[in-house]
Amino acid sequence: MRIITLSLAVLALSGAAIAFQQPTADKAAPQAPSAQDAQVIAKQLPSYPLDVCPVSKEKLGGMGEGVNLVQDGRLVRFCCKDCVKDFKKDPAPILKQIDDAVIKAQKASYAMTKCPVSGKDLASATAPIDFVSGTRLVRFCCKDCVASFQKDPAKVMGQVDQAMIDAQKKSYPLTTCPISSKPIEGAGVDYLYGTRLVRFCCPKCPDAFLKDPTKTLAQLDAAAKNPKQAPAPAGGAKKTGG
Repeated sequence: MRIITLSLAVLALSGAAIAFQQPTADKAAPQAPSAQDAQVIAKQLPSYPLDVCPVSKEKLGGMGEGVNLVQDGRLVRFCCKDCVKDFKKDPAPILKQIDDAVIKAQKASYAMTKCPVSGKDLASATAPIDFVSGTRLVRFCCKDCVASFQKDPAKVMGQVDQAMIDAQKKSYPLTTCPISSKPIEGAGVDYLYGTRLVRFCCPKCPDAFLKDPTKTLAQLDAAAKNPKQAPAPAGGAKKTGG
């Protein structure tokens, strides 16, 4: 089973992330993100949980173009540069605000019932831990497993991604590729956009999807509300994204 990570989509999404940072005409241009920060932004943006600035509470984009900031490997989105300054005075409460929002948004649909490190049932754990990695929720049975995860996050996230794909595939509403409209035959490609499964006919279609994800996600939403096609067949190559 092929696994292709979001790094292949960085150029497409980081372009959007940089565009989000462009200033209005009466403001000085903020510094463009480094290549490393652009990669973090591209990876975490699809599952970023807030649609308001965590400092001002203004709707993102409501005050003109905003700012995407990477703080300690974490994406934080602001309405303006002034809010970035306020954030940097005391980042911890804002990061916790994002953590809480990630947990709230993702816990109900979290697909794993066992700790991805120890294999223990989360339901039987004394105090299971809801841990946020970037903008993704990972649940563990104990603090020792969190420490083990941090040594090799990619390995564990592969398990979390696969569990999420398997869970969503059971009720996936389309049997055709949303880009090419061709039937999804054979292996196909299972792609996670943040925490959302999107299935394609071939490895080339995700690149086209990333040019306008909103259009395809709206198509999936409509199909889920009014299914006209049978659920997608089981099996498929996995392509994770976020």
